Amino acid sequence: MVGTQSFTMVQLPMEGDRHDREPAPDAERLREYARSVGADVQELEDALAFEGEAEVLSLVEEFERARLWRRLRADTLSQEVLAGGRYRLERRIGAGSGGTVFEAFDVEFARKVAVKVMPLGDREVEDREAKALAALDHPNVVSIFDHGRREDCRWLVLELLDGPPLRGWATGKPAKEVLARYLEAGEGLEAAHRRGLVHRDFKPGNVMLHAEGRAVVTDFGLARGLESLRAEAGEHEALIGSGTLEYMPRERLMGAAGDERSDQFAFCVALWEALAGVHPFGLAPELDEQLAALAGPPRGRRRVPRRLRAPLERGLASLPGDRWPTMARLLEALRGAERPRLGLWAGSALVLALLVGGLGAAVTSAPEFQIHEDPVSDTDEAIREIRKGVAKHDGDAVLQGLRSGYTAAKREGRRADFRDLAMEVAPKLEEQGERDVAIYALHVAIRFCQDLKDEQSLSHAQSQFERLTNQP
Repeated sequence: MVGTQSFTMVQLPMEGDRHDREPAPDAERLREYARSVGADVQELEDALAFEGEAEVLSLVEEFERARLWRRLRADTLSQEVLAGGRYRLERRIGAGSGGTVFEAFDVEFARKVAVKVMPLGDREVEDREAKALAALDHPNVVSIFDHGRREDCRWLVLELLDGPPLRGWATGKPAKEVLARYLEAGEGLEAAHRRGLVHRDFKPGNVMLHAEGRAVVTDFGLARGLESLRAEAGEHEALIGSGTLEYMPRERLMGAAGDERSDQFAFCVALWEALAGVHPFGLAPELDEQLAALAGPPRGRRRVPRRLRAPLERGLASLPGDRWPTMARLLEALRGAERPRLGLWAGSALVLALLVGGLGAAVTSAPEFQIHEDPVSDTDEAIREIRKGVAKHDGDAVLQGLRSGYTAAKREGRRADFRDLAMEVAPKLEEQGERDVAIYALHVAIRFCQDLKDEQSLSHAQSQFERLTNQP
């Protein structure tokens, strides 16, 4: 059951203010004690300095002091720290922008758990969002068992995952395996979004592998509900410092609260990085340089499997409105890259197998699908995505295909092919009510007509462009 509970530390009164606690022994007496038991005095000095830091949360401070007492074998002083009178903190296993994570032991249920200690915020918001997290029962989201607070901090009790983080696990793995684990993590994010929660610090280090091998999204300490994020949209100074800079989208770096599309951007950065072996944008020393990098093309593009590039590039768009409308749509596009399709070679193999050994041989001779073995050019891939988008009345997909295809067609010398496609789909888009996308298609056609010095086609495209842009 999730509830707000108090903290206690064994052998010390902890129910009231910090002023009521037993004062720590003075520094000189501790130094003398350390010398008498042969302890490292410098380590003691460092620990005493730690205790003097004003920003250290009290529960973290008490854990460090208890650890010091154990090392000094000071049996008369408290050597255990309990959160909520129930969760015994045993070792620190992580720390980040959201707080400090401990491996702990639930003395009531006799099981290991993780306890994350974080600074206080708005109590009503935190209680509401902790309950939303607790209700988020999904195999790809870490389970929350309990939460509570004291005078200067709050805490979450979470499922303890012993598997490796996704970042380390993915190194050297085939693209298909990496994609499979990230799709699982994406399912966890999408489940949170359905509950109205935004993670706000998605990164490979915050995804752990379960003992069964599935990916589990962790570290929801910065998670916020969309309702409260929108209410705080103007409080830029407080919001910009939360999260990990390498995975922050433009709007978060500019101080906006962000939403599900901010999580989507971070997810695409992480997956791109895992596939390409390089961060798509890097981390610049100055904010204006970082914003400029986010507006440019991602790095390592040729190392990303061809069929994954377009969906990921859309998720990496600088402006939130240019990204996928939901995580579900992004995951659907990425799954499409897993489906095998028969190319020219596969068709020839099928005919040969039928001639030589019958249908059974054809089935057994079909090559196993590999993501990285795709002979289709970037221009052909964009054309395919545009035609599919038109067939599904998906203006967003068509617009993304036009954008990626425009660059690819110039690079691959396919201006004429792409011009013809743009002029072909423009009237269909207009019929579907996608006037802005139709205008963009005509704009692409005009540019390529100019490059090709095709005056006849240029005149036709310009007349259609002017007609659409002059409509009320």
